[in-house]
Amino acid sequence: MMFNKHRATLFLSLALATTIMGCATGPAITGSHLLVTPVVYEYSVTVKNKALQHAQKEISAYLEQNEYALLVHGATISWNGRHGKTIAKHAQQWLIKRGISLDKLLLSEVKSMGKIAGTKQSNVTLSTTIHQVQSPACGYAVIGQYHRNNDGCIHEAMRWESMVYPENKLAGQGRLSIITPDTL
Repeated sequence: MMFNKHRATLFLSLALATTIMGCATGPAITGSHLLVTPVVYEYSVTVKNKALQHAQKEISAYLEQNEYALLVHGATISWNGRHGKTIAKHAQQWLIKRGISLDKLLLSEVKSMGKIAGTKQSNVTLSTTIHQVQSPACGYAVIGQYHRNNDGCIHEAMRWESMVYPENKLAGQGRLSIITPDTL
């Protein structure tokens, strides 16, 4: 009697497992083919005729308009000349007051930046690198036709596009390749 109970329980378990797994013909969602591209945004100001106040206002306006991107993705401030250093220090202090992480902020002097046509000018350049995701176009999902199209493509693409730091989620950082205009 006990042997028949175990046999019945085993049979029911196998029948349930077969029923549940019998409908699956393959994985519901396959991997995506994505392109994560680093895009560098730069803004430069040149101090001409000692118009330090005007250049300071331009940099301040840029900082206020792009505050979120600069705080999240970091900033590199390059400067040249005495007035450029003053503006760069002001921009650095502005970003620190707003709460930028110090490891995302770089301040550097560039010696060759201001030597244009034999004149010495003061320049400031603010730059930030944002990694943007380019995902493939997904076809329409047809209700009732499972595993015939690219199921989950739209959800996977939206998940990648909504990431703030998609470059951190790439498996195998060595696979990241950058194509520059020089290599084309």
